[in-house]
Amino acid sequence: MSHITALLIKTALVLFVLLVLLSLINGYPGWNTIGLSVVVVLASYLIGDMFILKATNNWVSTLADVGLCTLVIWLIGPLLLNEAVPFFLAFFSALLIGAGEWFFHKYVARAILDKNTKAYS
Repeated sequence: MSHITALLIKTALVLFVLLVLLSLINGYPGWNTIGLSVVVVLASYLIGDMFILKATNNWVSTLADVGLCTLVIWLIGPLLLNEAVPFFLAFFSALLIGAGEWFFHKYVARAILDKNTKAYS
């Protein structure tokens, strides 16, 4: 149940950022943006939250999430959006997601990961 709650929170964060920046401001199709959001959430949750956060700390995991989200939006985005995504837009989106991830990681560390990890930094 904790993973479901965490995934719902993360999905809301990513979906909000990407729908506003990609669809509302830049005109990418909404449904395609939702699909990209799902890919971003799954990749960053599995890699950034369940692997990197567990092995390191919040700073490292947040930076890794920003890098991972940038790459996913920039490289996978065109496949799902049927249109290129400028690197700056991908990076700016990832920075906003990363700002939310900083707080999300604190929740994940308390609610999901073992209490003896370094994730509280």
